[in-house]
Amino acid sequence: MSEDWEFPPAALFTTVAVAPWRKRSARIDGKLGDWDDGQLMAPLGELAGGEEFARVYLAWNEGGLYVAVDVPRDEPVVTNRQNPRAGDALELLIDTRGGRTSHRATQFCYHLFVLPARPGRSRGDPMIWQARMRRALQRSPEPDFGAIRLAAGLRDDGYAVELAFPPESLHGYEPAEGLRIGMAVVVHDIRRGTQYWGTSRDFPWDRDPSTWGLVEHGPTA
Repeated sequence: MSEDWEFPPAALFTTVAVAPWRKRSARIDGKLGDWDDGQLMAPLGELAGGEEFARVYLAWNEGGLYVAVDVPRDEPVVTNRQNPRAGDALELLIDTRGGRTSHRATQFCYHLFVLPARPGRSRGDPMIWQARMRRALQRSPEPDFGAIRLAAGLRDDGYAVELAFPPESLHGYEPAEGLRIGMAVVVHDIRRGTQYWGTSRDFPWDRDPSTWGLVEHGPTA
């Protein structure tokens, strides 16, 4: 728990972020030139009890959900497949129904790890896989990794990761205006520690979907 608080500040709030609708689907190429500040999510690091160093972008359209994370840094990326949290990595937690009615995961809950580069390489293809959620009531089906689009761009001053989740890639995901899904993004940085968006380090976020924030699909133009 944060030393400055008697209890987790995030316990007082449910994070509800609006993912804007975009007419053109995001180009998943590891470059963020087609994202704008209107798709940048508000920083929540102070509530989550951690440093705020990465920027999280979200958007949606009928083609699916689009996620981008930009991480400034001045050192090479270091990743670890066996222990991803010991290196540079992202964790995406998604509940396609966003029920928040149970402390245990259902068939609609996904826990995904993403590495911006393969271990041992400073350049190369990113990696994504699903982790099992402890104490789950039901296991979610394997994501359709062939349908998920993933790209990473490594630069001298940082890296970016982009993902596109079409409806068929995640069980129960049916993008539509007003839809709310549960979601949290956890960014691990080998030098700066861990950043939490949509949850808090004081919560059992890796197994309890009720601790994740809500992402509402914004109105269509």
